[in-house]
Amino acid sequence: MAPLLVHCGSDEEEATPSEDDIVGVDNALGLGLRIDDSGKLQATMAKALADGETLRVRVRAGKMTLTSEREVPCSELPELNATGNVEDGKYVYQGPAVDRGVFDLLKLYDDPNWATGNVTAAQKERAKQPDPIVEACVVKGAAVHAKLQVNLAYAFDTGIKEGSLTTQGMGDLRLQAGDAGTADAGKKPPVRKITEDNVNSQIEYGQLCETELGEIPFFPKIKKGKYETFDCRDLVANGKNDKAPHKLEGVEGARIPATVNGVEVDKCSPGRELGVGSSSYECLDKADHGMYLASGGTQPGPMVVTAKNSKGTHWVLLCRKVADDGKGMFKTKTFTDMAMLGHNPQTGRTCFFQNSIGSGINGAAVPHPGDVGRSTTVWSSSVQSYCTGSCHANGPFVHSRWIEGAKRANGKTIVPMLGQHPDLPISNPSAPYNIVAASHLGFSLPKIIVSEAASPCTNCHTLAQGSTMGNFSDWSTGTGDDYYSKMTDFGKKFTESHWMPLNLEGVTEANFATSKYGTALAHIKKCNNNPSLPECEWADTPRGSHNNPPVQ
Repeated sequence: MAPLLVHCGSDEEEATPSEDDIVGVDNALGLGLRIDDSGKLQATMAKALADGETLRVRVRAGKMTLTSEREVPCSELPELNATGNVEDGKYVYQGPAVDRGVFDLLKLYDDPNWATGNVTAAQKERAKQPDPIVEACVVKGAAVHAKLQVNLAYAFDTGIKEGSLTTQGMGDLRLQAGDAGTADAGKKPPVRKITEDNVNSQIEYGQLCETELGEIPFFPKIKKGKYETFDCRDLVANGKNDKAPHKLEGVEGARIPATVNGVEVDKCSPGRELGVGSSSYECLDKADHGMYLASGGTQPGPMVVTAKNSKGTHWVLLCRKVADDGKGMFKTKTFTDMAMLGHNPQTGRTCFFQNSIGSGINGAAVPHPGDVGRSTTVWSSSVQSYCTGSCHANGPFVHSRWIEGAKRANGKTIVPMLGQHPDLPISNPSAPYNIVAASHLGFSLPKIIVSEAASPCTNCHTLAQGSTMGNFSDWSTGTGDDYYSKMTDFGKKFTESHWMPLNLEGVTEANFATSKYGTALAHIKKCNNNPSLPECEWADTPRGSHNNPPVQ
């Protein structure tokens, strides 16, 4: 790498800089990157280029890593032949148009089939370089005076904050074949603020969620936009500059056991081993309990972590799709699927985060989603919303026999559970559930059933139309061939397969179908299949006082 020297404005005096002076969004020159209304990249600086300095910028597809910003090869970046204009006290240099193929990466993970892995070979190949990257250097000869690398979605949000982009989100930028947008998009006055109505990047969404829900306890804050990373296997924060790993007060986590006939296993079934290139959720021929997402399949080694912050928000981090890198399924820190959510039971405010599936796999150094320099090493560039309309339509926390195998020190489940945690009382149908930036980002919550015939189930919790009333209802009451075909005989036993209702007193395998629960289940399934039936009554999920997501 070329020698790093601070910007002094003359050749007479040069001081030895720190890396923080040169690399990242807080660089001493104020070098920044943003998108304008024409879909072009702009570089900004606190003052004009000094004599002998040149500005180099590039837009590309790739994969951001913990070290990729420091390793940007400045000599390979094309030089800008532009004169800076002064706007709002910044020097602005016009850069190239964003290629349509790079811009389309912002929507790479919009396909809900990523949740199950049922995507095409072409999608999987594209996911090897999923990040739309913009980067810039200020150089003088061989010396690097400033260096910056951010994802395109963050540059988009920076354009909104700084007024170069007057659209209300990436959907407003009218795409053409040759570049990312049209010059006539910028006729509205600039907003200059990231809100729930215009946020696009996972980074700004992470910071917005922290404002709404409070700190994420897994990631101690170093300074604005910079946090310690978290080790999902060892359950420690990695310290400033990823040094001095340390335990965090209030953070509890556990391995989710995969059991066969009541005994936890630590290896895949012979011939089904999962290596680093795998993206499968399952590697056991049979298990006692399985993941809903994999329709009953499972594997040894996933981790789940939780903590409650000072605002009363419960955070849950799930690291699964374990890929054995030679260390074994209980020790590897490679997870092909990582997801996180935060939920405040008092306000209903909820945020969801998803990794770049297949490429954001480093569970040893999971970053805060709002960390400007490191978020994209794991989390997707832009916010993904497919999880709520199906898996999380009923509420933030999804339970099953499988995930409830992960216990706290007090024997309660790691994932907060209704009736088990004092913040989540059972039989509280008015509990609010609303999602930060729901309307803008496409998060959706379907209707919930309120028919009297469903009350044996809905007296305890709500039931949302779709997967909750369909697959989830089947899988929690011993039915669903796709799920139970992967279960052991132990897992198919009535007391194991029927974990709803929680109290089976007086209910047996012989009388379940005619019990009040069985008849309620029949009504639920009928209404889910034909919602317009007159006996099927529906209502909106209680949202509290915040913006409602769209209703399906």
